[in-house]
Amino acid sequence: MSLKLRLAQPQDIPQLVAVERSAAQLFRQQPELQFIAEGEVMSPQQHVDFIEQQQEWVMASPTEQIAGFIAVQPFSHSWHIAELSVAADWQRQGVGKRLIEEIAGLALHQGIQRLTLTTFVQVAWNAPYYQRLGFRTLPVARLDAYLQHLLAQEVEHGFAANSRCAMEFTLS
Repeated sequence: MSLKLRLAQPQDIPQLVAVERSAAQLFRQQPELQFIAEGEVMSPQQHVDFIEQQQEWVMASPTEQIAGFIAVQPFSHSWHIAELSVAADWQRQGVGKRLIEEIAGLALHQGIQRLTLTTFVQVAWNAPYYQRLGFRTLPVARLDAYLQHLLAQEVEHGFAANSRCAMEFTLS
């Protein structure tokens, strides 16, 4: 089935919440992270905020089934991937890779120099996956104030400091 990238719309919000909840079920495979499968996802209001800023995109089928979405926070020279989720039925089909490739192209077209994200270091579909796509882990000394703040927040929410990292993808 062919998927097409488009900006997220307010009517997509119930599907966006369901996609993220579905994607989180993958964490049931990690005993120490199973709580994520039952944890919070982005709130409808958070989706509204990204949608109003035109900073959330979906990969949708011709019947408007949303396979995945990406939400980014724009900065002067970078876009931070706040969330990337692919529904369980669509995982391992290149949807996440395509979302990143499409967003990288849009960002580059707008003069953005890099994409950033924070993720789990040892979870196969997190840092190792992003490394295969061309992201590289940022050493602590190279973290900007925003990424330092995000990682500190993640520790405050109960994640071990050494379990998370910040990564970047340089656009050219």
